Amino acid sequence: MKSRITKNKYDAVIIGGGVSGLVCGCYLARAGLQVILIEKNVNAGGYSGSFQKKGFVFDACAHALGSLREGGFIEQILKDLEIKDRLKMKRYDPSDIVISKDFKLHFWSDLDKTIQEFSAVFPKEAVNINRFFKDIIDLKNVSLAQLKSKSFKDFLGSYFSDVRLIAALSLPVLGNASLAASKISAYTAVALYKEFILDGGYYPGTKMQDFVDILAKRFKEFGGDILPSTLVERISIKDGKVEGVYINKDDFIESRYVISNVDARQTFLELINGKIDLNLSDTLNNLSPSLSIFILYLGTNGQVDSIPPGVNVWFLPHYNVENMYEVADKKTVDQSEWFMVRLAPNKKSITMLVTSAFENPEYWKENKKKLINLFIKKIEQVIPELSQNIIFKDAATPNTLYKWTLNYRGAAYGWAGTPSQFAIPGLSQSTPIKNLYLTGHWTTLVQGIPGVVYLGRDTAKIILNREKVKK
Repeated sequence: MKSRITKNKYDAVIIGGGVSGLVCGCYLARAGLQVILIEKNVNAGGYSGSFQKKGFVFDACAHALGSLREGGFIEQILKDLEIKDRLKMKRYDPSDIVISKDFKLHFWSDLDKTIQEFSAVFPKEAVNINRFFKDIIDLKNVSLAQLKSKSFKDFLGSYFSDVRLIAALSLPVLGNASLAASKISAYTAVALYKEFILDGGYYPGTKMQDFVDILAKRFKEFGGDILPSTLVERISIKDGKVEGVYINKDDFIESRYVISNVDARQTFLELINGKIDLNLSDTLNNLSPSLSIFILYLGTNGQVDSIPPGVNVWFLPHYNVENMYEVADKKTVDQSEWFMVRLAPNKKSITMLVTSAFENPEYWKENKKKLINLFIKKIEQVIPELSQNIIFKDAATPNTLYKWTLNYRGAAYGWAGTPSQFAIPGLSQSTPIKNLYLTGHWTTLVQGIPGVVYLGRDTAKIILNREKVKK
C-alpha cells in the first residue's frame, strides 16, 4: 500500500490503520480536512486483514461482517461513503451453526426460521425463545441502563432455565468477545447478537482484506494520505493540547487533532510518555484486556465438504461454557475442548479459533506445532476427513496477534467487555488531553467490527462538530 506524502502539517493524524481508523479518516477527509493515517504494517487492516501463504489465502482474525441490513452500522457507512456498490458482498445463510452431542442449531438470516428451529429443539422454552430474539432485535422491552450493569448470564437467566440452551447461546459470545457470559456486559453481548450474529454472514469479495482495501482506497480518493510501515514514536503535547506526532525519532508531523486507533495503554503510557493524570494512569494499570485467541490456518485440496463454506461452526463439547473460559484464562489452551471452525468461501482455506491467554513467546515456540496437530484432531469431530486433505498448516498465537497490532497481551477485542469496564471516563472517544481522541476497541464502549465502524464515524462527527463551532 503506497501513498504520496508531500507535507508534514495536517489537520488530523490517525494512528493505526484498523477499520475504525480508516472509517474515521474517510469521514474527516470527505469533509475537507487534511488527514494522514500512519500504519506500522505494510498494509492497513489490523485483525481485519488477510494474508497469503503457500498459495492459500487466509483471513487473519476477522472472518465475516455483520450489521449490513438496511440501516445497519456498516450498511449506513458504505452508503455514506458511496462504496456499497463497489464491494461484491455475499451473505452466507446460516451465518452460524452450534453443534453439540444433543442438537444442531442454525442462526438463519430469517429470524422467524431461527426461532422455529430453536423452539423445535427446546419446546418448553419456545415462548421465551421468541421473546428473547424479538427483544434483542427491537430493544423495546429491554432497559439499556440495566444491560450495562448486568452480565449476559443474568440476562439469559431472565429468559431461560435450560442449561443446554443457555450454553448454546453463550458459546458464540465466548468466541466473539473472549469472555464468559458471567463476565461480559449484557449490553455488549446483546449488541454483538443484534449486529453480528443475527445480522451476520456477510463476506466481502474474495477475502476480508477487500473490505479494508476499499476503505483505504476511498480514504485516498477523498484526499487522505497513508504512511505505511511506520511507527508513531511519540505524541507531542504542549499546554495540555496535542500538537502532532513524532515518527522515525526526529521527524515531526504537525497536526491539530490526533486520533488513536491503537492500544490505549500504548497511547497513554508510551506515546504520551507520562503526561497524563495519575488517576488515569492507575485506571489503565487496573483495567483488564480481553483474552487473546489461538488461530489455526489450514490449506486443503478442496475436498472438505462436511461443513458448508462461509459459515461459522461452533463445537459445543459440553454445557459448562463458564469452564471453557476458565480453561483459557488459566493458560491451559491445550485443554480447550470447544472451537469455532470455518471453511472459507474459496472452499480450500480453513480457520479455527479458540480463546487463549497470552503466555510467553517461549511457550508458543515450544508448543505451537503440538497444538496445531492437537486441534486438527479435535476439528475431526466435525470434519472427519480433514487430515487426509490438508496440504498446508500453520497457526497464529496470542504472541502473533501482539506482533501484528501491539495490542496489550495480544488482546483480541481491546478491553474486556465487563460491566465495570464500560464507558470509563477518559477512555471513551474524548480524552483529558485536548484534541486527542480514541476510536476502536480500546474506547471501553463497543466491540466487534460493526461497533468499531460505528465508533470511527462517530469520532469523526465529534471532531467535525467542533470544526463547525469554530466556523
